[in-house]
Amino acid sequence: MKSDCQGIILYLFTKTLKCKSLVIIFVAILLATFCLPKISSFAYFISEEEDLFLKVQKYVQFNHKPKITKMKLYVTAYSSTREQTDDTPCIAASGYDLCAHNKENVVACNFLPLGTKVKIPQFDPDTIYTVVDRMHERFNSRVDIWMTSSAKAHQFGLKYLTVEIYE
Repeated sequence: MKSDCQGIILYLFTKTLKCKSLVIIFVAILLATFCLPKISSFAYFISEEEDLFLKVQKYVQFNHKPKITKMKLYVTAYSSTREQTDDTPCIAASGYDLCAHNKENVVACNFLPLGTKVKIPQFDPDTIYTVVDRMHERFNSRVDIWMTSSAKAHQFGLKYLTVEIYE
């Protein structure tokens, strides 16, 4: 659109200089009045869209109150070893690569959908965990925290803690 308007304006300007017709001058003024403001404000318009998107995102972030369900559950820990997982110890059930990310902010859980956010305030009140993995079917009411080392997982043991589930 920008090049079309510029071409028309340039053509009309050269015609105006050659024949000095009032009609061509009038059309050139109209085109300059209605095309140039749109062209010059195009970049500003895009930044306004981005600002609007960020405003909506911030509004949802601050005004969306998730439903929090609190449950007392057994919480254990595991690491990426073949003894504690299947034959692909670094790949979670969701496809998430535990070893590549190497962050202790994910859990395995059978009764919650993948992607659910949980918090375990008695263990680590500042960390929000994401359900990315599943456990053996015999552990249907347990949460299993992924840890970077087998020693840390064994040291954690089995605890009965309050788990906050964010829906």
